[in-house]
Amino acid sequence: MIRWIPYFLVLINMSSALKVMTFNIWLSGAEVKDGIEKIAKQIREVNPDIVALQEVEAPDVITNITEILGAGWYGVHHCNSTYPDTGIITRHKIIPGTYVHVDYGMHVKIQLEDTKRQVSFWSMHLDYRSYGPYACYNKLVNSEKQILAGEMPTTCTGRVQNMVQLVTNENFTNQIRKSNIVPIIVAGDFNVPSDEDWTEENKAQHGGWAFEWPATKILRDAAGMKDSFRELYPDPVANPGITWSTVNKFQKEWDYTIPEPEDRIDFIFYRGPLRPSSSFPYAGTSPLTPIPHQWDNEWPSDHYAFITEFEDLPTSTEGAVRTKPVDPVYINRHGRDILRIPYPHCEAEIIHGFEEERGGETTPRPRRRNRVHVRARN
Repeated sequence: MIRWIPYFLVLINMSSALKVMTFNIWLSGAEVKDGIEKIAKQIREVNPDIVALQEVEAPDVITNITEILGAGWYGVHHCNSTYPDTGIITRHKIIPGTYVHVDYGMHVKIQLEDTKRQVSFWSMHLDYRSYGPYACYNKLVNSEKQILAGEMPTTCTGRVQNMVQLVTNENFTNQIRKSNIVPIIVAGDFNVPSDEDWTEENKAQHGGWAFEWPATKILRDAAGMKDSFRELYPDPVANPGITWSTVNKFQKEWDYTIPEPEDRIDFIFYRGPLRPSSSFPYAGTSPLTPIPHQWDNEWPSDHYAFITEFEDLPTSTEGAVRTKPVDPVYINRHGRDILRIPYPHCEAEIIHGFEEERGGETTPRPRRRNRVHVRARN
């Protein structure tokens, strides 16, 4: 896979006001040797300001990564203590009391140390079940209704319900209203392609389908957010931006004889006084050996990470641009019901790379053993 190399070159000699990385860490690094250390190493190589993490298998994962990164790094994870899944790591200050969560993601506000600016930041990991491209490559599927059944099922929550829950969250909508002053970023593994990517021009690469995937469309229409990669590279034929997959090239169920569909399913969306200056998938610089021989890979994930560098724009005193309401066709009966479920109140601890002691000295936190929860797919 060499498609990401042209984007990677912009890492060299680049400076930006804000560098954001989204990184699915594949069962918290459990699928490669020394996975936690390699996750931290790759973050250090990129040196982002903020990282959205997915597949955080246990609370100790954030503790261990920040401890390896060291002084000046802070982290927080979803307050689901059994399986946090999402987390955020940053070189800047996490503002206490700003933690918010939805079922498939979490938010904190971050104070950018050198600029006195703040950013509202969400890490999201949408439902992985009924992966849409699999349906599109299945020749038994002959209607968009069948594809949409996986995006907004009536028997469980799907990616549409996940996104509706986000864009109707009171904290999120308040952040959108103030985004002309404090920019908002939504980053993560959406487990679904973009509504801008599957066009008539490239449908031969997508099982013969041109299709508007609803989850990203909801985020763009209902929240007025922009896809940082597509802002810079509007042509999905010339710049597909593939993030799935680095090593999952053939499907195990058929003894690795059927190719895995490739797609862009990891995103960095933004709204507010920012402008993307570069945006690209990234998987380190070492060769990658596909599954099932990936154990010694230096890159610890089955996803490409995605990186966007932003430039600051002047803040505006004007009101935020109005957005469209969520299209009722995307909210079925089950979707409306799921929005009425009360979320448990909880707070998330801000984790420091080093704990401060009296007298200004610092000492590393003790490493903790990860509790790994095995799941079926990313």
